[in-house]
Amino acid sequence: MTAPRLYDLRFFQVLIGASLTMIGVSLLYHFGEFVSHLGYGEAMLGWITGIGVCGSLLLRPWIGQWIDRVGCRRSFITAALTAAGAYSVFPFVESLPLIAGLRIVLVAAQATYLTTVAVFAAHAAVPERRAEALGTVGVGGFLGILTGPAIGDWIFARWPDPHDAFLRFFFSAAAASTLAALIVSNIVVERPEHDPLPERFWRLVRRHRPGLILLVSVAFAASLTIHMSFLERYAHFRGFENIRTFYFVYAPTAIVIRILGRRIPEIVGRRRLCIVGLSAVMAGVLLLIQVETETELILPAVLMGLGHAFVFPSMIDLAAESFPLAHRGVGTSIALGAGDIGMLSGNIVWGMVIESAGWRVAFMAVAGTLGATAVLYGWSQRTRLFSRNADVPASAAL
Repeated sequence: MTAPRLYDLRFFQVLIGASLTMIGVSLLYHFGEFVSHLGYGEAMLGWITGIGVCGSLLLRPWIGQWIDRVGCRRSFITAALTAAGAYSVFPFVESLPLIAGLRIVLVAAQATYLTTVAVFAAHAAVPERRAEALGTVGVGGFLGILTGPAIGDWIFARWPDPHDAFLRFFFSAAAASTLAALIVSNIVVERPEHDPLPERFWRLVRRHRPGLILLVSVAFAASLTIHMSFLERYAHFRGFENIRTFYFVYAPTAIVIRILGRRIPEIVGRRRLCIVGLSAVMAGVLLLIQVETETELILPAVLMGLGHAFVFPSMIDLAAESFPLAHRGVGTSIALGAGDIGMLSGNIVWGMVIESAGWRVAFMAVAGTLGATAVLYGWSQRTRLFSRNADVPASAAL
């Protein structure tokens, strides 16, 4: 029987939808500007963004099962429109509890539509091409990352009045998210022939046991908070205003790796790529210590983009592979849930370290965490790492 075509119209609709939602997400890489405008520093920025991750953590045990039951289209549209609503309210609030509450709603919505994209890719591909599908649909996310921070730089340069700037800033994110919902509104996604019987989330996790790949997700996500939450503040600390150069390099690096090297997980092995990717991000974070100009962000961006391109699709596929097809949404969700823990701890811990001990210590702590995780995961997987065929996705995983 001929395998279904992977790169059809639906796939590219989802890819474009992912790109548009990530424009909104990456616009908020400038969220530190908003927090600074309200008179707060890096520690409070870390607490606000960290508290926001609670929205994802609270929903995570049910996101995957909800996607499995209602389907990718409805879950994506609901989440994208919810995010658009949250973005639209930000310019009109100054109370920290309200801002934190909006972040919780926003991150819960973001977690839902990003999980939906990953579940769609996992369902669309045959087993041996799942990591490829996850990596390719992730190109849409990187296109958003390429665009969002640049839009933010332009808005803050074009409109010096904070009220005008933040209004356009948040409304741009809302518009991108709304357009994403419209783009995927007509897709039809096949679901398993039989709906899974209701089963408790943690019972499924205990039964299928993804293992130490969840630790990789925690450490990797914690490292992402450096450029998602704090890079804009670091640029100000170093005396330059724009951060778009970082993303103009980071995103294209990841895109090129994802497109030209989309079969690398199948050839090299997903576990090996996780370790190589963690090591690349570690090196990039260490290089940030010496950055003094916007141009010097280029090499860290190359390494961190390379690491992201290698780690994320392999990590998600390894976690999802532990679960049968009927519960693939749960498998994807638990991997991203581990990432939520990394985001929560990274935002709070790195923010406090930056404010109390400085940027150098914070970057060294991030790099140390990544290095220790790579060593521990590599040791736990040493048999598979050095086996020629042990890392090939198997049909039995379905």
